[in-house]
This record gives sequence, C-alpha cells and structure tokens, in this order.
Amino acid sequence: MPSACDSLKLTETALRCSRPRLRIPALPEADMLWSCLHFPALALNLVEQSLRQPRPIVIEITRQQRRLVLLANEPAQAAGIVPGMTIPTAQGLVNNLYCALQNENAEREALQQIGHWAYQFTPYLRIHGQNSLLMEISHSLKLFQGQDKLAQKILETLPTGFTPFTLAFCETAFAALLFARAHEASGQAMTFTLTELPDYSIDWLDINVEQKALLHSMGITTLGQLLELPWDALANRFGPALVDYLKQLIGEVPDLLPAWKVPEQFSAELEFIQELDNTEQLIFPFRNLLDKLEHYCRARQCAAVALQFCFTLRNRNIQSWPLALSTAQYRCADILPLLQLKLARLQLQAPVLGVQLQVTEFLPLPQGQQDLLVPWRSDQVSRYQLIDRLQARLGSDNVNGLSMVADHRPEYGWAASAPGDGKSLQHPSEQRPFWLLDQPQKLRTKKGMPIYQEVLQLIKGPERIETGWWDNQPISRDYFIARQRNGRQLWIYRNRDDQQWYLHGIFSA
Repeated sequence: MPSACDSLKLTETALRCSRPRLRIPALPEADMLWSCLHFPALALNLVEQSLRQPRPIVIEITRQQRRLVLLANEPAQAAGIVPGMTIPTAQGLVNNLYCALQNENAEREALQQIGHWAYQFTPYLRIHGQNSLLMEISHSLKLFQGQDKLAQKILETLPTGFTPFTLAFCETAFAALLFARAHEASGQAMTFTLTELPDYSIDWLDINVEQKALLHSMGITTLGQLLELPWDALANRFGPALVDYLKQLIGEVPDLLPAWKVPEQFSAELEFIQELDNTEQLIFPFRNLLDKLEHYCRARQCAAVALQFCFTLRNRNIQSWPLALSTAQYRCADILPLLQLKLARLQLQAPVLGVQLQVTEFLPLPQGQQDLLVPWRSDQVSRYQLIDRLQARLGSDNVNGLSMVADHRPEYGWAASAPGDGKSLQHPSEQRPFWLLDQPQKLRTKKGMPIYQEVLQLIKGPERIETGWWDNQPISRDYFIARQRNGRQLWIYRNRDDQQWYLHGIFSA
C-alpha cells in the first residue's frame, strides 16, 4: 500500500507532465485597467485615529490559545515588539502598551468610507478582504487626463490617517491586488504588467494557507512554476476555485465590473482608547467624522441638512447633540467652525467613550455647486454660513429672520421667522421700509412741516391707512416718504385725529 508521501509524489508527477506554454495573454481585456489601494496596517490606523497623543499600540490575535502580536505601530516597534511575539513578552518590553483586538467590522466600515471617497474617481469599486479596495479606472483616464495624473490625484486626496499604503496598477483586479500586497507600505503609485507575475512567490496569491503549504511541499514556489501546470490537473488536486482564481489573475477570464452602492443614510463612529472629559477634546474626532461625511456627500452629489451626534458616555448612556444647518452643506471646512462655536455651549453629562455621527436628510447640490472637485464659494453660501455661526454663538432661539404678515397696520405686518428661508421681504406696495422703530417717534414741526434733524422734504404720499377697528386697536394715518438733504429717506406719518407727525421707519441706504 503506497504511503501518503508516495501519493504526494505521484500527484506532483501528474501535475508536471505535459507542461503547456506559460499562459499569460499579451493584453487581456485591453480596455481595462485596475488599481488596488492596500492598507496593511488598517487595524492599527483605526486605533491610532482615536488617540490624542501617540503611544505604543499592538493589535492582538489568539492562535492555539496564545495571545500574539499581529501588528505593532512605530513606538511599539521601536521598543523591540514584532509581529508574532506573545502579548506577555510585548508587555514586558513596554509598560504603557495598549493591546487592541482586531475589529473586522470597523475595518470594513473604514474601507466603506474610503470607497465613498474613491467614488469620485470611478463608480467601479469593490472591497476585497479586510484591507484592500479594488478600482477599475480605465473609464476615468480621459476625465483625469491620463493614468499619471489620476494616480497623483488619488495620492494627493487620500484620506489622512491611513498609512502605510500601496497603490498598484495592473490589467486585472487580482494582479493589482497581488502586486500591492507584494510591495506593501511603499506609499506610492506603481504600475505593473502581467508579464511580471512569473517571478513572484506563490505566497502573494490570494489563496488559503493550506494550499500554499501544499504547493511549497511540491516544490512550487513561484507563479511561473504554478502557471505552467495544466488546469485540469490543478482542478483535480486543489479544486476548481483555485483554477478560476488563476484564470482571473492572468486575464483569461475577464473581471466583472462591480457597481459601488452608496447608502441613502450616513453613519460613522469612533471609539476612544481614553475617555474624553471636555468638549475641546472632541474637535479631533469631529474632524475625522466630518471628513468621512464629505467623502460620502461627494459620492452622492448631495449636502447634509442636519447632523446628529450621539455620545457614548462612561455610564453607557447616550447623549444626543443635534446640529441644524440654515442651508445644506457638505464640506468639513465649513461645518467644523460651527461645531467649534457650539461646543462652548455643550454640557457633557459624563466623560465620553465614543461618538457617532448620523445624517438622514440630504438635499441635492444646487445648480452651480455640482462640480465637487472645485470648492464652491458664492455670496449665498457666505450669507448662510454667517447665519449658522451667529446661531452657534448666540443660540438658535436668539437669531431670527423676518417675514410678512397679512395685516395693513405696519406694527403688525411682520413676524419673526426662521433665518435664511429665502422668502422675499419686500412689501407689496414697495413704498415701505421693512425695519420700523420700536415705537413711532414724535416729530416737531416748522410751519406745518415735520422736522427730523432738519426740515424734511415730502417726496411721496400720502398713503392712507385706516384699519384695526375689529380688535379695538384702530389707526387712521397718512403716510409719506420724506427725504433729508443727505439723501436718506424716512417713512413718516401724520395722525389724522390730532395732526401730529411721527417717524415710523427708515429706508436702507
């Protein structure tokens, strides 16, 4: 009876017989170009983003009931901690070492947020694994004036806090992924071709550890050796999934274009290693969350109407903190100053362990703001930003707009309203100032003409107003527009009962 070792040798012999020519098409799917953004330390990045000051951090995993270091940041590495080291050993090297468990859900959410940012470059995106984003960018080359400028734009606008990283380009998605992993932490854009694959180790393949170990035991260490083997023999020994993967890797089977879906509502959260006990410490996490919101809005071509922050407190209670905007906005640079002003009025009920930002209501960007690659600056936005900042500093109840009311009496012809609603404040007669004195001011006269600092010249009028009999507040007045020598116009009236003149309003210059 043959041994297991003999069976392995027989299988290896069968695989190596009748070797075909190396199967790499000259240019598979010539119209396609894939890029891969690979973040080898994504789990560490997410923990570091919640820190106010750098400190030694490791990501730990458990294998065979042993706590091991999976990743270590620079301060931890400087102390001699390396991946694979046991946690007790690492803790013996650093007193204040922070050990965090890998959070796969948080990593996937982070990739989702990066995908929203990358949507500005291409709609064909997909997340792969726990730390990679694949993008088909051939359709975007013309828009960004070529691959070099597109790569430069990606590197310049990549969200902060995600280093190290690699950006690799190749003709197929899995090849771009392989090259990105093989050159991880390069921090630059690199372009490869499929003809370079044979020189790379099989360790960079996206297959399981057992398959790699079996290939090594058969003496197959490079992709060149693996790709010389017959497909049917590989399928019999390793299963059809490996063959399908290799065919996609070399472009023999085309990649399907993934359609990135942006959710209709936005949600992002941060958990803190150290609890925050004052509002000034919230600025850094707020900036992080607002950056993510901006990427989301760029992807959806929309702007947020209102924001809802939820703080997880030390006692595990949730404290909500809403922020209403007078006009829809999406840029972190515009929203963050409002938060800084409002923070002075925020009273935290307890120290904060985490914060979540939720936005459920959006509006399409107005005409003229559709190009999100160029910051939009207009008088309208400046006006609304001023309203938001006044409300943030003074309180929403202390900042109001004015609107017209259907009442002929000037004292009752207006009402407070929400500021910046865009409604016209012009009176239908077009001969009245909107701003009136709190109380009409009695005027002296000279030879029957009213005086306000000087004898006034009547230029329009009279406009007779007789009303108010139904609520026991009747008036009977003749209104005039008067002018001073400096050109300023006043709204005055003469009471018909006693012929007394009054100043009631002043027109804007």
